[in-house]
Amino acid sequence: MITIDSVSNFRDVSIGSKMKKNLLFRCAKLSTLNERDIRVVENLNPHAIIDFRDPKEIEKAPDNLSSKLLDKYINLPISASTLSRMVAQKEIDGDSVKSYEKIMEDSYRMYISNHKEVWTKFFEILLQSRKFPIIFHCSAGKDRTGIASFMIQSVFKNSMDLILENYLISNDLLTIKAATAEQSTSSSNQDSLVTKNMLSTLGKVQQSYLNAAIDEIDKKYSTLENYFISQLGLKVNDIHKLEQIYGNN
Repeated sequence: MITIDSVSNFRDVSIGSKMKKNLLFRCAKLSTLNERDIRVVENLNPHAIIDFRDPKEIEKAPDNLSSKLLDKYINLPISASTLSRMVAQKEIDGDSVKSYEKIMEDSYRMYISNHKEVWTKFFEILLQSRKFPIIFHCSAGKDRTGIASFMIQSVFKNSMDLILENYLISNDLLTIKAATAEQSTSSSNQDSLVTKNMLSTLGKVQQSYLNAAIDEIDKKYSTLENYFISQLGLKVNDIHKLEQIYGNN
């Protein structure tokens, strides 16, 4: 079992009996990576380290990588401006947790429909890994990273109960403070309007968020496999190749 103590929410993506362990890892930002754990990651010899954060987030807390690991670093930015939308919604609904939860759900829908080019590239990298490990992360390793994990775990026909259970582990591994450390709006004026309710909502995961992404797939694309093929350009053979690379055949 690979352990990285200096990074929050670091864990194997593998769940169930069909997925290989020690090939796909998910986590929060690697800005806290210490010297010992840099060596651990180097010894993994990853094919890629994928960062889903946008440039503004990266500027605040760049990944702490050695030159060897920087060669493997790939930025695939995803942003739904969630906190900015919460601030704007506060003017309409007041400081309402339920309102903020709806915004989180909308963000998950956006992750699916507004960032297809990112997911296309993500799966290209997975297919090119030659069975070397891949690490992927966002800021807290729970939302964008959670969607990526859900998609991969679904390839192996894992039950939604098992996928959801794994998704919710982020609540046990993250504090609200750690999960929202670099979160900010698009302007300093808006930042002054951020409330504790916004941050507490932003700092956790819940079933309705992932369900919103699944609902987006069901309504617009019928099935996840059809989303892969019709929207991301994957072929049926690509899906089989993912099963061969990351599965216990």
